[in-house]
Amino acid sequence: MLKQILASCSLVAVLGMGALPALAQRSEPLVAQATPNAIADAELQKFANVAKKLKDISTNRNTLITQAVEKAGLTLPRFKEIYTAKQDPKVKPSAAISNDEQQKFDRVLAELVEIQKQTRSQMGQAVESEGLKVPRFLEILETVQKTPDLRSKVDQLMK
Repeated sequence: MLKQILASCSLVAVLGMGALPALAQRSEPLVAQATPNAIADAELQKFANVAKKLKDISTNRNTLITQAVEKAGLTLPRFKEIYTAKQDPKVKPSAAISNDEQQKFDRVLAELVEIQKQTRSQMGQAVESEGLKVPRFLEILETVQKTPDLRSKVDQLMK
């Protein structure tokens, strides 16, 4: 369960939270600032609360993505195949991409960009609603991912 939630939390970083560019410019590593001893129990509880919220947001996002793709008349596997082929010209789709599929793909892609923006905003709000700042949340996330004792503790807090 915790791995799934940590994956959802990692989505905050993947989706490019606004504070990430500033974090990337830091010269010192994040883990050095967020050692297990530097994370108070109250802060760890806030982290666990955010992780639960992010899991729900991620589940909702996945539902919206599936609905958008299917509403456009594509299947998820075909959408992924077209997306992969567009990202890497070396990858060839199993069947040629028709003009109709291309138009459907383009419409869905535009909708997915909007879903991503909404998700990013919701995730940032979820972090801040618990009294954490995104950079601190990411510091704790990195430490929890690398520290088995903290992972266990977060797992317990989430139950």
